[in-house]
Amino acid sequence: MKKRVNKNWITVLILALAGGLVYKLPYLKNSYYDALCQGLNVNNTQLGVLVSAFGVSSMVCYFPGGWVADRFKTKTLLALAFISLGALGMVYSFFPPYKVVLLIHILFGVSICLLYWSVSIKAVRMLSNGENSGKMYGFWEGGKQVSGLIISYAALAVFIRYNSETLGLASIIRIYSTVLIAVGVLLFFLLKDMEEAPKKGNSVKEILSAVSDKRAWIFALMIFSAYHFHISLNTVTPYLTQVFGLSSASASAISMFILYVIGFIGASTSGILVDKQKSTLKVVKLMVLVGIVSLVAYIAVPARAQFLFIVIALWGITQYSNFAIRGVYFSALDEIRVEPEKTGLFIGFASFIGFIPDTYLHVLNGKIMDMFPGAMGFKIIFGYMAVMMLVCFGTVTYMYNSLRKEEK
Repeated sequence: MKKRVNKNWITVLILALAGGLVYKLPYLKNSYYDALCQGLNVNNTQLGVLVSAFGVSSMVCYFPGGWVADRFKTKTLLALAFISLGALGMVYSFFPPYKVVLLIHILFGVSICLLYWSVSIKAVRMLSNGENSGKMYGFWEGGKQVSGLIISYAALAVFIRYNSETLGLASIIRIYSTVLIAVGVLLFFLLKDMEEAPKKGNSVKEILSAVSDKRAWIFALMIFSAYHFHISLNTVTPYLTQVFGLSSASASAISMFILYVIGFIGASTSGILVDKQKSTLKVVKLMVLVGIVSLVAYIAVPARAQFLFIVIALWGITQYSNFAIRGVYFSALDEIRVEPEKTGLFIGFASFIGFIPDTYLHVLNGKIMDMFPGAMGFKIIFGYMAVMMLVCFGTVTYMYNSLRKEEK
């Protein structure tokens, strides 16, 4: 039994190390915002359209991705996802015409959300024993930050060696793409012994049962509101460059440390806390409160050079709460009593609704930044984030209180 547990943790580690690479290409703007605009010759709104195209494609693929996760082999789906992402990245690295880049972002969504997303979450649940699901999900999310940190700093070292930011970014994309293809091949062999539930098709009745499940809608609303927080925190990078005057390289270095080091600490510690508290929802409620307080502080702090370190510190706090929430909210599947055989469909439907912000929020943030240049645009974005986090807090509180009533 102990040998099996250790083997499961090793498999989770492999999934975490691989997962740190998945979103590198579609979300290059998070760390290389200005360089990407220059390389693609686009403005803030056009860049937002690209990421939103990825979001629309992702949203369309989330629900069928849940069906795919319940029907096909994990290793086959994951290998195909990584190899296809790497191949698309190679084309992307040559900065083709805008319409081609738009198509690439749509295909990114297909590769990730049809072949990777639901199957990876289901795999982690399968590997946990119920009592350690918080740690499993927390260290899976945290492990993705560690692997992301290593490859991102390696890529940044390449980036700063070029006099041209465009050439440096092209090299980074090729590095990411090469690693993705190599990981896809390795996963096909490394996951060959993974134990899986018997594969079976889902009838129309089972699919409709997921849509009519009240738990799925409430769970989706939690993800939906929290995802606004996650996406819009990425505007802090241009906030530092455009308002506080930091260079792209300095802002990227700070961004990577906060995203990956603080992200790992947030996800892993919240996973441990979930298993100690025996409640994912209780921990998520606490972390949402931390996020709300930090966002209010962001709005209150003046956008002046002498407050730069305070802004960076607040960035660290908000990203800690962000990854603490993201790292464990899928471990609530056990707490809200989702049947194991419905895991893929439940995740697919909740993700389909929950990640809708990917379809419009990048464009909205870009428009706000173009319409309100300087600090004002960013503070409007931070205010909207705070409102959505209040919605998240109310949703999680409702779920938690409903479960307590049922237990009584």
